[in-house]
Amino acid sequence: MNGSATELSHGLQAMISDFAIHQDEPEGISIDQDQLLKLLSILRVMQEMATNLEIEVRCLRDMEAGRGARAFLDDEATAHLADLLPNVGGNVIRPDFGGRS
Repeated sequence: MNGSATELSHGLQAMISDFAIHQDEPEGISIDQDQLLKLLSILRVMQEMATNLEIEVRCLRDMEAGRGARAFLDDEATAHLADLLPNVGGNVIRPDFGGRS
């Protein structure tokens, strides 16, 4: 993820720098068709990179949320089993429902 984020942020910074040098020009700037097509191509690639990063972050957040949910369910199951087996004493069955992180 860091490689794409770095490339995307550097690309955007380069584009900002390219345009910033023209911000004080009273007549504005003009762009010919070839330059416009190149700019649009670069923006499309950056948009795809941003979309990929958003998907990756969403997946990582979902995985983290799932990890918390699994820990909660494991704790709840352990507590219920402890309630069902009060005569066991200090021996508590701790089930592993798989995927423990």
